[in-house]
Amino acid sequence: MYCPLPKIHEEVETLRTRMRHTRDAEQKQRLHLLVLIGEGRVKSRCEAAEHLAVHRNSVGRWLTCYEREGLEALLRVSAGGAPAEQRTLSAAAFAALQARLREPEGFGSYGEVRHWLAEEWGEAIAYQAVHRLVHRRLNAKLKRPRPLHPKKTLPHKRPFRSAWSGR
Repeated sequence: MYCPLPKIHEEVETLRTRMRHTRDAEQKQRLHLLVLIGEGRVKSRCEAAEHLAVHRNSVGRWLTCYEREGLEALLRVSAGGAPAEQRTLSAAAFAALQARLREPEGFGSYGEVRHWLAEEWGEAIAYQAVHRLVHRRLNAKLKRPRPLHPKKTLPHKRPFRSAWSGR
C-alpha cells in the first residue's frame, strides 16, 4: 500500500548541519533520510531505502516514528524499538550467577540460565544477552556432558572376539 512521504517540519539546513556533526551512524542515516525528503530528492519510501541501502520497512518505521513523535523520538536509537527486556543484571543476581556457574552441576543451556534468572531473581533477560554475559564477560562454560551413543551405555551381551584370536 502506498503511503505518501511526510512533510518535514525542520529546516533542511538545520538537519544537514546536525547530520554532519553527529557521530552515531544510525542517527546520521535517519537524518540523511529527512534531508533527502526535505530536498525532494526521493519520491517514495522505496527510493529512499535504495539510496540509504536499508530495507524499505526500516524507512517506513522511521517515518512513522517521525510523524507520530517528532525528530527527537526518531533519533533515539534503540535495538528493536522500546526495550522490552532488561539489559543488565543487578549486582546480587550477577554474583549469584557467578557462584552458580562455579558449582559442579551448573546449567545445561543458556535457556536454563534465563529461566533460573527469571524464577530466582525476577529478571527477564534476552537469550543473546545471557549468552554474551556468560560466555564473554564471565568466561564460563556450561556444565553439559558430552553426548554418548546409546550403544555405548548398554551392557555387552558377549565379549568381543577378533578374527585373529583363534576360536
